[in-house]
Amino acid sequence: MNKTQAWYEASNRTWGQVLAESVARIPEQDIVVYGAHRLTYGQFYKKVQAFASALLKLGVSRDEHTSIWMTNCVEWMVAQFSAYEIGSPLVPINTRMTTDEVTYSLKQSDASTLIVGSRFIGPPENGLERLQALIPEAFEQDRDKLNCKKLPRLRRIIYLGDVSDTPRGAYSFHEVLDSGTEVPSDVRNSVKPSDVCNLIYTSGTTGFPKGGMSMHRNNLAAMGAWIKRADLRQGDRMYLGVPFATNFGCAYVSQLSVLAGSTVIAHEVFDPAEALKTIEDEKVTWFPGAPTMYIMMLNDPSLNDVDLSSLRAAIVGGAPCPPETIRAMKDQMGFNFVVHCYGLSECGGLSTSTLIDDAIEKTANTVGKPFDSVELQITDPVSGNALAAESQGEIWLRDVEPGSCLGKGYYNMQEATAKAITSDGWFRTGDLGVLDNDGYLSITGRTGDMFLVGGYNAYPAEIEAVLHTHPSVKMAQVFGVPDKDKRLGEVGCAYIELKDQCEEGEEEIIDFCRQKLANYKIPRHVVFVSGEDFPLTASGKVRKFILRERAITHLELKE
Repeated sequence: MNKTQAWYEASNRTWGQVLAESVARIPEQDIVVYGAHRLTYGQFYKKVQAFASALLKLGVSRDEHTSIWMTNCVEWMVAQFSAYEIGSPLVPINTRMTTDEVTYSLKQSDASTLIVGSRFIGPPENGLERLQALIPEAFEQDRDKLNCKKLPRLRRIIYLGDVSDTPRGAYSFHEVLDSGTEVPSDVRNSVKPSDVCNLIYTSGTTGFPKGGMSMHRNNLAAMGAWIKRADLRQGDRMYLGVPFATNFGCAYVSQLSVLAGSTVIAHEVFDPAEALKTIEDEKVTWFPGAPTMYIMMLNDPSLNDVDLSSLRAAIVGGAPCPPETIRAMKDQMGFNFVVHCYGLSECGGLSTSTLIDDAIEKTANTVGKPFDSVELQITDPVSGNALAAESQGEIWLRDVEPGSCLGKGYYNMQEATAKAITSDGWFRTGDLGVLDNDGYLSITGRTGDMFLVGGYNAYPAEIEAVLHTHPSVKMAQVFGVPDKDKRLGEVGCAYIELKDQCEEGEEEIIDFCRQKLANYKIPRHVVFVSGEDFPLTASGKVRKFILRERAITHLELKE
C-alpha cells in the first residue's frame, strides 16, 4: 500500500468506529475533564451507547438533524458522539447567539431534535428563560406532541438540568440517558464514511450564516494529517477554551482528541488566570488557541506563579500571530514548538499547517503547507486561472482523493453551494492568500474585506501585518470606511490596542505606516481602544462589520 492509499484508507471510517477503537486501546484513560466532572474512555462509551440508543427510541434517525445548544460540559461530547453513532448529522449552536439567530439556524438546518442546557453565559443565564423565548410551546404542550410554530420540523427537546425543572414539552437529559442501553449493530453499521457528520454554521462575521456539511471521511482525513503535523500523541492533555459548538471545538479539539487518544480539558469560557492554573493542575501538554488568548496569558499577573512545565505544543489559528508573541510563548511559557494552522468547516476543519521545526518567522507569517489530502491553488477569482508563486489571489481547495478535503457544500443552499464549488471541484474559500517559493501559504485577507481607495485595492491583513511590527502596537484591526471628502470612495481605518505604558498618538502611527506602505494603504483614521472593545465571534474572530459601524458613528462619517 503506497503512502496516499494508507492515509486515505485510514479516513474511510466513521467517528463511531474511531471512538470504539480508542476505547478498546485506552478504556481507563480520561477522555474529557470539566471541573470536577471527568469521564474515562470506557465510561464515556457506555454513556454514548445509552444516550444514542435512547435517541433511537425517541424516533431520531439518520435522516434527521440533531442540534446541541449548550455551554461546554462533558454531556456536550456525549451528545456529539451519540449523534455520530446513529448517523444523525450534528448541528452545533453557539450559546452566544441571540434568539433570532438560534431560530434561523434551527429552521434553516431542519433540526428535529434540540438538546439544550440549563445555564448560559451572558443574560439571560437561565436556560429555561432562553427556551421560553425560543420555543414557548415547550411549556404549553406535551413532549410527545410538540408542535412549534416557528420551527415546524422540530419534534423533540431534551433538557440538561434538574429533572424537576424539565418543562412539560421536553425530555430530561438524565432520564433519556438512563433509559438507553446499546445501539443495535445494524444501525451502527448503516452509517457510512461519506455521510454528513457535522452541519456547522459559519461565524456570521458578514451576512447570514451558511451551514457547511462535513463528512466523516473528510474530517478524518484532515484530523489524521493534523495529528502527524502537530505531533499530537496518545495521552496528551488538550486544553479547550472556546465553545464545543465551533469548528475549533467540535472538530480540532473534540474529534481530534478521540482519534489521537488524548484528553480534553474543557472550560466553559476562557479566562487567562484560570487557564494558567488549569495547565498546572491538569498537566496540560497541548494548548490550541487564538493569538489573543496567548497574549492575555502572557500579560496575566499570575504567569510567573504557576508551573507550566507540562506544556509541549502551542497551536495557533484564527488570526495572525506576531513573531514577538511566538518568542514570548516559547521563552515565558515554555512551549517546545508553535504550529500555525488554517482551515474551514466546509473542508474538513483544517487544510494547512506549519511544521514543528519551522523558523519563528515562518510560523508567524504563514499558515504552512497543505496536507496530503488537500490540493491548494492561488487563483485569479475572476478568470479562475492559477497564479504563480508570490502572487496574491483567492485560495481554492480541492480533493486529492474523492472526499478527502471537500464536504458536501451548504445545507439547503444550492445557489451558495454552486457559487462556492466550481464544476471541476475547486472550493472558493473567499480568503485571499499568497504561496511563497517554499510552498507556504500566507493569508492576506478576505475577498469581502478588501476596500477600494481611489480605485486601488487595499487589503486589511497586509496593513495589519505592518502595524503589528510597531513596537507599541498590541493588536490592530483595519477596515474601509467612507471618505469624508467623497474623493477616494473609501479610506482605511485602524482600531488599535496599545501595549501597557505606551502612549503613541494617531500621527505617530500614520507616520510609521508612511515609511512602510504605499500612500493609498495608509489608514486615514486611527482609533485607540482597549482589548475588550474588539467584538469577537465565539471562535475568536473580530467582527469587523461591527467595528466599521462604530467607526462611522464615532468619526461622524456617512455612507
